[in-house]
Amino acid sequence: MNLKKIPSVNDLLISKKFSKKNIRRELLKNIINKELDLVRKILKNDDSANISKAEIESNILLRIDSLTNSYLKKIINGSGVILHTNLGRAPLSKAISKNIYDVISNYSDLEIDITTKTRNSRLDNISQLLNLITGAEKATVFNNNALALIVTLASLGKGKEILVSRSESIEIGGGFRIPEIIKLSGLKIVDIGTTNKTYVRDYDENITKNTVGFLKVHKSNYKIKGFTNEISIKELSELSKQKNIPIIHDLGSGTLVNTEKFNLPYEPTVGDSVNDGADITLFSSDKLLGGPQSGIVIGKKNLIEKINSYPLSRAARIDKLNLSILNDSLINYLKNDYHETIPVWNLINLTQDSLKKRANDIIDKIPRDTFRIREDIKSTIGGGTFPDTFIDSVGISIGKTHKISKLENYFLNLSNPIIGRIENDEFLLDLRTIFEEYDNYLISNINKYFK
Repeated sequence: MNLKKIPSVNDLLISKKFSKKNIRRELLKNIINKELDLVRKILKNDDSANISKAEIESNILLRIDSLTNSYLKKIINGSGVILHTNLGRAPLSKAISKNIYDVISNYSDLEIDITTKTRNSRLDNISQLLNLITGAEKATVFNNNALALIVTLASLGKGKEILVSRSESIEIGGGFRIPEIIKLSGLKIVDIGTTNKTYVRDYDENITKNTVGFLKVHKSNYKIKGFTNEISIKELSELSKQKNIPIIHDLGSGTLVNTEKFNLPYEPTVGDSVNDGADITLFSSDKLLGGPQSGIVIGKKNLIEKINSYPLSRAARIDKLNLSILNDSLINYLKNDYHETIPVWNLINLTQDSLKKRANDIIDKIPRDTFRIREDIKSTIGGGTFPDTFIDSVGISIGKTHKISKLENYFLNLSNPIIGRIENDEFLLDLRTIFEEYDNYLISNINKYFK
């Protein structure tokens, strides 16, 4: 095809192939123009290229389908990473998911006391729940934890100083760094101590009239071992009270429960941070809390009110949908069976015996000569939590004798893609992170591939 033989926009607009697509004519015209621009570029570089009208129409249909299909799709997570950032971190319970419909399809009492018809804060109920669960005086919630930290620090005063140990001046997810966040907030960072050792005296000796806070950043996704010394919140709280300088504690993943109950290493809870003397504690709600994306800030009432009155807080506030999900997620923590109703803790708490039973049920229904059960694999928590911590798990795998890349590509292109991991030249599906309700889906699609 040469440039003169490229079909016109009008020829394509009236094509019967597009008549069943419920798309506005002017937008269809834009899509057609984009495709024709691409064809012209190809032909200018290679005038011998053979591009038919049918191929052009097919590409336009693909463009339409790509744009009109839902952006997010359900993924079957066989990676073994419980809080997989690329897969949306914490999955929500089915009960919470069902409640979302009523919230998004109707008006709601977001900022009104319905009994008196007077305006109230959208955060009142969340604050009461967090007060009960953590003991903090008051709470506020923002879009994510990085933004929550920016707003919190900005509320302390532009051009003022914040003291941070060099060992905690770190890079968090997505390449964002604590010094950059502090700079965005309008504060000046004052690095104290050394990479491996920091003492209370390092804070004390660097206090000036411009010091407005001590920032402590929890090492949730890395460790410093060996010749080290770290100051705890409890150790720093005495100096904080003496100098009337607040401690801001970025706890990161922010667990509300004792992780040792789940055979995990000790991780300071949000309540520990409050009890040890932090004036403000920040944490994410889509990690160990098991809720939606948001950044929660709890602490002393006067400081939380100062944060809420800062102009940036309105621009960064949580939306009604995530607020509703967060509220329902926190309610689960009031009950004795939270480890069953919150998917994150349910997945962590699964026993190897239960996973072995599922693995045997699956292996009996798929080609046994192709797959084998693996009882020696490890799951991870993920989401920037518990570095070097692994949980014994069970999975099914297919070995080197098969084209792993071809099978993996097949799984990734299913209507609900199945994600696994390559380990020791085997394609592995970790059953800990595959919800049991999808076992039949897994069996069915494996059998379709090998039939």
